[in-house]
Amino acid sequence: MNPDARRIAAVECEEEGLIAAVWIGYDKISDVVTMYDCCKFNAEVLAVIAEGMNARGRWIPIAWESSAQDFSESLKERGCNTLYEGFKETPQMAEMASRDIEERMRTGRFKVDRRLAEWLKEFELFGKEGGKIPRKGYPLMSATRHAMNNLKYAKRLQARRTGAVNQRRIAMI
Repeated sequence: MNPDARRIAAVECEEEGLIAAVWIGYDKISDVVTMYDCCKFNAEVLAVIAEGMNARGRWIPIAWESSAQDFSESLKERGCNTLYEGFKETPQMAEMASRDIEERMRTGRFKVDRRLAEWLKEFELFGKEGGKIPRKGYPLMSATRHAMNNLKYAKRLQARRTGAVNQRRIAMI
């Protein structure tokens, strides 16, 4: 993945206490999205979830669905860089995002790291139920849709300043 790629993460909260998270990079120049990490937290305490999110980069914005407002605020209290507003996903938006991901995969503009066996397994099982995209039961797919719908908020890693200047800056004439 391009080191200058913009990055964003997303979380999905299932009702059974399962939290899924994905991290993607977006190269604007080549219009390629790369999923480089994902995980599931099953009935885990919030401190562990927040530390897992922060370990991959505190500067990476985290997208979330608007129904998870309380969870988002709890993450923010623990130092996570959650987006200011949640994403409201309608069935039509879920369908459009899923089609976008499928189109990108077919054209080689959505890449998934081979080490992400859990995501790849869920993707194989993922399919339309009654002609509609299932919005529950596939937390990694939902988190991926949240990230894709919030690509405009993805950020690049900014280089740190090397340190303070030891001398005063003055103009020589």
